[in-house]
Amino acid sequence: MRPANAPSALTPTGALVILAPVTVGADERGARLDAYLRALLARRTADARAAVGAALAGGMAVQDVYLEVLAPALHQVGHGWAVGEINVAEEHYATEVTRQLLDELAPRMRVPPSGGRLAIVSGTPGELHVLGARMVADFLEADGWEVLQLGASTPAADLAQLAADESPDLVALSTATARSLPAIEDVLGRLSALRPRPLLAVGGQFWTAESSRTARELGADLVATDPRMLVAALRERVPPRA
Repeated sequence: MRPANAPSALTPTGALVILAPVTVGADERGARLDAYLRALLARRTADARAAVGAALAGGMAVQDVYLEVLAPALHQVGHGWAVGEINVAEEHYATEVTRQLLDELAPRMRVPPSGGRLAIVSGTPGELHVLGARMVADFLEADGWEVLQLGASTPAADLAQLAADESPDLVALSTATARSLPAIEDVLGRLSALRPRPLLAVGGQFWTAESSRTARELGADLVATDPRMLVAALRERVPPRA
């Protein structure tokens, strides 16, 4: 049986190798992020994949690779685009490489659904950046949730209808850009009116300490910027059913 929190490594054949748990220092974690980011900015896909493989082989857990390598690298790429240092094609390239790596890493965390908990995870209407939502969905599945992933920019009425049909325990919405605020108000209003009402969580780069107050005013129950913290909070709010 695989030890809890044991790291894994990608081999050339794609086999999963379980490594003994180790402690990875902050300096080494920063170096892994730097190596991955440099590879993305240089558009060297093989080097980007090698950076992630080296992080795993060096003892980083898959969850830590998500949160300390992939996510912060994308944040820096997004900032580069926002200030005009990176163009749209380069941003799309970095996003696609990261998405491919998530496709390979997610099965290493995923466990069969247990506890009878159902979540719907989506980008808010108009939101096209959805890797954050994807990461949340992967962390939920790693904790035994059944997850319906909707991807980018689900219309508010359609999302609310699906939630009415499925009666999920949780609807988690990801927002990266401020232009989505009117749509956030619409979708949270529709979801809050459902009976039974699901727990509503929002996350993504848009939500700062200041805007988080707005989220709660609009009906969000939880504002989470870290998928691991969200999962921990949900274990108390929505514990697995026997």
